[in-house]
Amino acid sequence: MRINIKKILACVCCAAMMTSVFTIPAFSDDEETAAETEEADSEEEASDEEVVIRTEEEALAAAEIVAENDKLALYVNKSEVTLALVDKNTGEIWWSNPINADASSGKKAQIQELKAGMVLTYGEPSKRKTTSINSKVKGKAKISNVSNGIKITYKFNAAKITVPVTYTLEDDHLKLSVDTSEIKEEDGDKLTTKLAFMSTFGSAEMDENGYFVIPDGSGALIDFNNGKTDLKTYSGKVYGRDITPVTQTAPAVTEQVYLPMYGIVKGNSGMMVVADKGDTAATINAYVSGQNKTDFNACYFDFEIRTSDEYQLGASNDTPLRVFEKRGILVPEIEVRYYPVSKSDKSEIDYVDIAEKYRNYLTSVYGVTKSDSVKDVPLYVDLYGAVLKKESVLGFPVTMQHAATTFDEAKDILTELTADGADNIVATYNEWTSADINEKVSDKAKPASKLGGKSDFNSLLSFAESNNISIYPNVQNLTFKTGGGYWTVTDTAIRVSNAYSRQIIYDPAYGIENKFYKSLSLLAPEAYERMFNNLAKSYSKYGLENISVGTASTVIYGDYGKKATSREMMKSIVREGYQKLDDQVGSILADGANAYVLPYVDRITDVPLNSSKFDIFDTDIPLYQIVMHGLKSYSTPAVNGQAQIGDVILSAVAAGSSLNFDLMAEEANELKDTRYDVYFYADAEYWKKDAASTYAFVKEILSDVSEEQITGYTILPNGNTETTYSNGTKITVNYADKTVTKGSKTYSLYDYIGKEVIG
Repeated sequence: MRINIKKILACVCCAAMMTSVFTIPAFSDDEETAAETEEADSEEEASDEEVVIRTEEEALAAAEIVAENDKLALYVNKSEVTLALVDKNTGEIWWSNPINADASSGKKAQIQELKAGMVLTYGEPSKRKTTSINSKVKGKAKISNVSNGIKITYKFNAAKITVPVTYTLEDDHLKLSVDTSEIKEEDGDKLTTKLAFMSTFGSAEMDENGYFVIPDGSGALIDFNNGKTDLKTYSGKVYGRDITPVTQTAPAVTEQVYLPMYGIVKGNSGMMVVADKGDTAATINAYVSGQNKTDFNACYFDFEIRTSDEYQLGASNDTPLRVFEKRGILVPEIEVRYYPVSKSDKSEIDYVDIAEKYRNYLTSVYGVTKSDSVKDVPLYVDLYGAVLKKESVLGFPVTMQHAATTFDEAKDILTELTADGADNIVATYNEWTSADINEKVSDKAKPASKLGGKSDFNSLLSFAESNNISIYPNVQNLTFKTGGGYWTVTDTAIRVSNAYSRQIIYDPAYGIENKFYKSLSLLAPEAYERMFNNLAKSYSKYGLENISVGTASTVIYGDYGKKATSREMMKSIVREGYQKLDDQVGSILADGANAYVLPYVDRITDVPLNSSKFDIFDTDIPLYQIVMHGLKSYSTPAVNGQAQIGDVILSAVAAGSSLNFDLMAEEANELKDTRYDVYFYADAEYWKKDAASTYAFVKEILSDVSEEQITGYTILPNGNTETTYSNGTKITVNYADKTVTKGSKTYSLYDYIGKEVIG
């Protein structure tokens, strides 16, 4: 809501002069133990007493200013333990809690949670359970003034846990920070597992219009008050789940959250929130009015600072036992930044403005720079070398290397693509070393003899250099067998249950373990440092200038054995490894890219064109692409692996994305019952011409905007899209007609590939 901010600032400043600046403790009304109040809270109805509705002016006048600059002002109401962040440009007040929460529908427990500053979840190892309590019902808060802000120390008597949180006003944002070494746990059987701060910050009431911007997959919007009260609330783990625990059934197939941020849009004001530290422990949560039995819409982070696991004791149908990580907290810091978003002319903002604010954060704070790769719109292809396959030798089944695409065959594929017009190709070569083919750790640039050896590989590289083709030799070192200096006994990640983490392949039909494939050991995070060092040294010695390290850019997990490595610690190991490769090898291609590798990568493949399509979502948007366009070159997932080829290509154009194809020389029927059988669609003979033709379509449309930023993206009433670039170019995609209009020219996809391919 917009108010006369100058008048209020003057009034409040006068009041503040009469207020003590010394530490003021504030306590909740209810100091009973969790055991005494849990059941009562869940049943007690809201009070029948008349609730006085406050205006924002009245609520702000009851608070005192604690920090201010030319852009923002920070207030605190010490009796209610609430904060208010004022954006001076628009007059918008961003409250840490709803100012009229008491007027909300629902039981007292829900209302009290709306008014809470923190929610604590703690685990009890002896009882093998977790409990969540909030600071308003079962905690007390002590507020202290600090430089340019305040410090709130939350104490939960029921859990005997104390958590200090500092809020400081920076130049253009509010910073929430927690030094986890200051968290006190007085009861050894009550361990902090999860923390949520200001879970109703910026919440919207039922009469407000706007939406949340969620970085799930490509991106999605959740409209305020969308009426989806019977559906599940949203919960998305930043950077994907920790895979060290191994579930007995396949996890739900969803897109990943690659960016540790979310946005709130309200008319001419918005908020971009980013987890700057502790992001590997973060989960984005969102709900709309009615879902939490109150009248508010909210989005927030929570942080899992201790993990848990389950193990089976007895029969497989017995309830598994839950165990908790008992070591100290391995997430050293949590930091959340709240950036107000508004325009100087006070016009309405949208998700593109949220994306721009996050892009500015990446470039000014996080060290992401523009790559030369954005000068072109290449065709991306993934080539697959060899795989293990059981062959009959003298009547006996023997597991042997089976070539899917030799180096000479790869050269033939690239030659034909070039002849058909693909004059700029970026090719990732997978399983090109014997170690990788044999499912061992591959940390040396040693071409597999099964594919043609060093001579044929060098011939391929020479051909590529002469034909504007970039080859990125890729290694997949997520799982492994003993060999090459890596041992499953010492280099396997350990689960919280103290078992080795053995990764299994799930049957796609039944979601249970596919016993046809043996489980493989999960490489311990500590081994990554050695792996990165060896890769950098070997690739550099070989003279290679391009590299891809497979899932290292998207999969993050912990080791909960004696080495005690958290996801946050693994993130640091991976970042340092990528920096080493960037310095010693050269260009890095990422197979998908979590935010922490963005400063080091030049190209990103497999960027999704849609979200996870959760029911609570209202609209899919290309948020990831809007952030990255003009910074890094990126591509779609494999086009030929999708059902609706035409829509994928058109969506790529709308998102400013290059295309990617999976290709191999071997026919699909020869790869049955191997790990390559998932690439049944990748026959190069069938796809080469269409790959080159669709590349020509995309290149002609996007080549002159490849270095530009996306400044506008609109979903039109008929479902078509219009993308605007910083040079003024507008590109409109018509999905029904399969056409794209840029300026005065219209391009038809039917002119490039046949209807039977488009689908």
